[in-house]
Amino acid sequence: MDLHRGGWAREVDAELRPSQGQVPEGLAGTLYRNGAGNHLSDYVIDGDGLVSAVTFTPGRAVRVRSRYVRTPSYAASLSARDGDGPPVRLGGANATGGRLRNLLRLPAAQANTSVAMIDGRLLALWEADMPWELEPDTLETLGRCDLDRALAPSGLLGSRLGSPYSAHPCWDPATAELWNFGCVYGPRPTLQIYRTKQGGPTERLRSIRLPRRFMVHDFAMTATKLVFCLGPVTLDMPAMMSGRLPTFEAMRWHGDEPTRILLVPRAGGPFRVVETDPWFQWHFAGAYDDGPDIVFDLVRFRSWTVMHEALTSLSHLTDPNCSPVGRLWRYRVDAAGKVEDHQLHSLPLEWPTIDPRRSTTPHRDVYGAAATNTASGVAFSAVARYDTERGEADIHDYGPDHLVGEPLFVPRDPSRLDDEGWLIAYATHVTAGTTDIVVFDARSVADGPVCTLPVPESLGYTFHGQWVQS
Repeated sequence: MDLHRGGWAREVDAELRPSQGQVPEGLAGTLYRNGAGNHLSDYVIDGDGLVSAVTFTPGRAVRVRSRYVRTPSYAASLSARDGDGPPVRLGGANATGGRLRNLLRLPAAQANTSVAMIDGRLLALWEADMPWELEPDTLETLGRCDLDRALAPSGLLGSRLGSPYSAHPCWDPATAELWNFGCVYGPRPTLQIYRTKQGGPTERLRSIRLPRRFMVHDFAMTATKLVFCLGPVTLDMPAMMSGRLPTFEAMRWHGDEPTRILLVPRAGGPFRVVETDPWFQWHFAGAYDDGPDIVFDLVRFRSWTVMHEALTSLSHLTDPNCSPVGRLWRYRVDAAGKVEDHQLHSLPLEWPTIDPRRSTTPHRDVYGAAATNTASGVAFSAVARYDTERGEADIHDYGPDHLVGEPLFVPRDPSRLDDEGWLIAYATHVTAGTTDIVVFDARSVADGPVCTLPVPESLGYTFHGQWVQS
């Protein structure tokens, strides 16, 4: 699979042996990841969802499985011929056949952004659709999941627009609650808020009317608040529904307008909106309450325009002229609505994560994929740990033509809340399309991986995942 020219990653089921180092003793669980396994469009984040599961069992070989989510988009892709273009409408490209073929059609669900285990259900997530449920061991597709009717659409318009469920749910280990949202871009755009209590049903808690169709990809959560950053990028719905432009081309950047920070109390009651300088973002790292203040970290980019241009071609992955530089920033909003912000580190970063046990509470370390040289293009080639107190970065760089995915923290001892543990990530050689599963000591990233597990097939261009402890 050559990511420069698209291509297909084949499904795999294999045992893995280290090519370097050894699998750490005590590492027990499964790493689930999701991403674009094929590319019928040249838009970087288009592609049918390929979910992979890497299982670590002490005393046994590491096992990897990958399977495509059996969406209608994937079914259509099987009959597509090379060079014909997309057989269905995608986020970054219209279906072949002209404007009438795309008229009044929403992008086909590709279930390719993330994967989450929610009360024993393994769900492939894509923010413009309901989740797709998978069998956790075989990764067989079981079908769309409405989370016990919480996402069931109502009325003709609801059936048309569906009930989207974001690819970035937030877990609160203190209350054993999972929160999420979905944006419905109808005539009256709304932000739907959902909560799942461990062992209980998913509830739709509230609906917040949005003044415009803001692009909202992620959110953060403290012990008391949900945090949404409504950057000034909005969907031109008429341009998309007319069949003239695909969704991402119909996103408009309004650089002379503010970013609106929306703070929603978890206990209910009025929400607050605070305005500040504009930026574009995909992802938060974490958030917490500091007395009456709300503190959150995110990766900030200059604008959607720069990001969209970088994503328009797979060739931009290693094009030095197409690097949309994002950096880690910290924001603080006080009780009076005053916003303070500063950059935590100068190196470009994406896919920020923290120890999930520290979700909603203060965190010191932020992990991510970094670029030590912006001449690398879009691809982030380094695994990084950022110390937010000292402003230092601990980095291992794989060099040009490599793409490092989101690193996830796995505690050495889940019962002890300390910084001892491992970082697990995928490292892809972009041209060859090969994937290595790499394991780092989370406290000494610069020393290089403690274990490298080559995969006999590519696992695709992955975006997000989850570690599930055995």
